[in-house]
Amino acid sequence: MKTWVKASGMAAAGFLAVTAIGASPAGASRAGSSPDTCRTGYVWRGAQNSDHVCVTPAARDRTARENATGVWHACTQGFVWREAYRGDFRCVVPSSRTQARLDNEVAPYRLAWVIMTRTRHDPDSTSCDGGSCSTTNESTYYTAGVRGYYLAPGARVSVKIVADGATVWSKIAYAGAGKDPGGNYSLDTGNVLCGGGTFAKPYNAYVQVRENDGPWSPRVPISYRKCNNL
Repeated sequence: MKTWVKASGMAAAGFLAVTAIGASPAGASRAGSSPDTCRTGYVWRGAQNSDHVCVTPAARDRTARENATGVWHACTQGFVWREAYRGDFRCVVPSSRTQARLDNEVAPYRLAWVIMTRTRHDPDSTSCDGGSCSTTNESTYYTAGVRGYYLAPGARVSVKIVADGATVWSKIAYAGAGKDPGGNYSLDTGNVLCGGGTFAKPYNAYVQVRENDGPWSPRVPISYRKCNNL
């Protein structure tokens, strides 16, 4: 296999890989340029007015029904506090609380602004010069990227990766037209994913994005670590 530096085109100091949960192309649940805009297929949960956790429409409808019951704090046998947010003492069935906890955990990955992706890089093909041919023994590898949409077309998009309190990677893009809805961008960090391109814990860093000089998006937890297999 070629050396990591030659394959990625980056300096040796960048022997780090970014990993996170993968994502498929999707749109947003509402129009507008807000850092908590949901991807297509998700909507705000609405357990309280400020609850912008992105969930499925079915979860939102169930939450609305639970809010309408009026049962609060003193739960009867078989019911538990929902705990969708701190101080949420709505009485629900245990499966609803389990779902609320899961939705809270994966919420950052359902944003339209910050979608972690991976790009496959295949080995170079055989090249010939006259009667002499050569091949490489480079293996297929993947690099981590960040994609987002539903921004204002032409907007200046700042993307950064923060690890151990310091920005370890950053880049500027401009939202343009493409297959994704609204103003969108797509960046490849150039960092090789460890473990054959898998997205895995533990997470020790995060990605954030902002439009122009607006607020930074919620933090999307990722792992930023050295690859032992390179």
